[in-house]
Amino acid sequence: MRKHLLLSVAFSAIASGAALAADLPSRSAPPAFSEPIAPVAFNWTGFYAGLNAGYGWNTSGWRNVAAPVFTNFNTDGDGFVGGGFAGFNYQMNQFVVGIEGNLEYSGIKGSNTCSGIAGTVCRTSQSWIGDLNGKLGFAADRALIYATGGVAFTDYSFTNPSPAPTQAWGAGSRVGWTLGAGLDYAVTNNWIAGLSYKYYDFGSSTSNSTPAGTNVKFRETESTLLARIGYKFGGPAGGVVARY
Repeated sequence: MRKHLLLSVAFSAIASGAALAADLPSRSAPPAFSEPIAPVAFNWTGFYAGLNAGYGWNTSGWRNVAAPVFTNFNTDGDGFVGGGFAGFNYQMNQFVVGIEGNLEYSGIKGSNTCSGIAGTVCRTSQSWIGDLNGKLGFAADRALIYATGGVAFTDYSFTNPSPAPTQAWGAGSRVGWTLGAGLDYAVTNNWIAGLSYKYYDFGSSTSNSTPAGTNVKFRETESTLLARIGYKFGGPAGGVVARY
């Protein structure tokens, strides 16, 4: 009788242990949750194009070359600048390199009394400005800050519109250099807004006026501040970020 009782208690304990083990989670079972996937940072690699508009100002120095026909003076001017741009960026980790071209209409013009002679007007006008630049930037997800520099092109006109007889000088087509900086922000995966500043130096050029033959050396420097809106071609990734 005592032996049967002990066997019954032993079987009950074994059954209870098995039931308890069945209720415990398996060590090989997958976890109840997984870690969230970190969002992919914006990728600046790809082609882009857009429009820009803003303000420009310049200093145009008029310097006498031959006989002292007049006293040296400046025709400092300002005006609207706007046009388009296109380029390509390539991202390596958080660094971005690229190339960009710009072509802008320029309404910059300035005038002054010619060498201080009352009743005279001398004028410098700019019709367009363009540049081809390299870019080096640092990306923080959707924000890109960059420096830029390269070769610049423009066309000026130099005139003495009053009093008659009027005069005009050549030397308007110029090649120079530019340096600048900018900030772009990716509003969406394709649309990018930004702000850019550039300084231009077009050196000097000498020309004789027609019909009077006044020999003048012209010296131009310029700055622009432009708001930009551009479209980056391609999908959300726009390419592969190179890792090094």
